[in-house]
Amino acid sequence: MQITNIAGAKIKGGILDLKYFLIGLYYLRKYPTEEELTSQFDYSNYWVREKAWGTIEKIQLLKHQVIVWEDDYQQGKRWVMTVDGIHCWINEPSHKEWSQDPKYYSHKYNKAGLDYELGISLVDNRLLWMRGPFPAGTNDITIFREKGLLDELKKRKQSAIGDRGYNGEPKHMSTYNAHDNAGVRLFKSRALKRHENFNSLLKQNKILDTRFRHNEDRFASAFEACCVLAQYRITREMSLYDILIEDVVDTYEGDK
Repeated sequence: MQITNIAGAKIKGGILDLKYFLIGLYYLRKYPTEEELTSQFDYSNYWVREKAWGTIEKIQLLKHQVIVWEDDYQQGKRWVMTVDGIHCWINEPSHKEWSQDPKYYSHKYNKAGLDYELGISLVDNRLLWMRGPFPAGTNDITIFREKGLLDELKKRKQSAIGDRGYNGEPKHMSTYNAHDNAGVRLFKSRALKRHENFNSLLKQNKILDTRFRHNEDRFASAFEACCVLAQYRITREMSLYDILIEDVVDTYEGDK
């Protein structure tokens, strides 16, 4: 953040900047109430809230630097990424007729939620695509078709791998196929489990793993900041596992 060219994300790097940065990280990781945050850092409610969210918004802006899908990335390759939606629990939005708004209903939580569509590279430790938030009642294939990713894959002449929730666009989304040989089935399975590992990294931040108490804009800031931090983590600290292991190759070759 000291060396970024993104003006809104830049910090000077003094002692206070470091303290505010750590407050923001603590807030993402633990999602304390304002009273808990105030007692932890001995600031007023207003001051500590502003510093926490100010840091989160700065981290969020780094997405333009670290979550990038270059025009020539894996050019000529058929499969470029796995795609999945990730739901997070939110306060129940008000509805003029019903106690629960079906548009926001998350089948994963059985409560109101918001959804992000993520695309993880098949060959690198990289988050290539992040789009949202969307009401959790919108199904995955609708988001894929209507929110930009299908058009982007068509333009690049590439496709992705997804679960059965993405059935219906076979030219650009490969899902379970009974005609796949054992090697391809194993490859797809490992790819989707690897994607779940990334999702698990995000949910290690309590702000995404418990009921979110703030508005949708702040949810977007928190979610995207967590994605930026996860991207740094898989790049510098802990890699996602390789999909194309010897067992996959051997199984594929044996099925030829």
